[in-house]
Amino acid sequence: MAFMKKHHFLQLDYHSTVRLTAPELKKVSLWLNYAGDVLSYLFDQKIVSIQKPKTLHISLMICGDEKIRKINREFRHKDKVTDVLSFPAHENLRKSKMKQDVLFLGDLAICHQQTKRQAKEFNISYYDEFIHLFFHGVIHLLGYDHEVSLKEEKLMEKWENLALEKFSEIKKGAR
Repeated sequence: MAFMKKHHFLQLDYHSTVRLTAPELKKVSLWLNYAGDVLSYLFDQKIVSIQKPKTLHISLMICGDEKIRKINREFRHKDKVTDVLSFPAHENLRKSKMKQDVLFLGDLAICHQQTKRQAKEFNISYYDEFIHLFFHGVIHLLGYDHEVSLKEEKLMEKWENLALEKFSEIKKGAR
């Protein structure tokens, strides 16, 4: 199943290697639409130094345990299942002065089964965990990396929390 999700700010090339039910797909699509508003807001908050593009483009794949483990092993040399993998199109947008109308950030892979396991572990919905992983991955695409230092971890956490707060605000307003 593949489709392109077009939002006024966020354009997603979406592909899934796992079968989502029609209601799951509908809700994921709705929440990703809200995510576009959040990402626009983060750019307004200067999450990166580049000029805010008219359109942000991301390739998103939802996959299973085997697929994400294979990708993790191949590209990160870690032979294990993980929740989200980010493959930035740019080395680091945090200090870049690039100006583009359409900015391709890169590729994200989110593991469907790991998302379910973590949602259960954290006692939250699948969709809450999914959107958290989506924002986490996008922040990596922008050039942040929590594995570099504690300072970097705190900075990334700050942006994630801001994204989730704004997302919650938008979701409540849409009801």
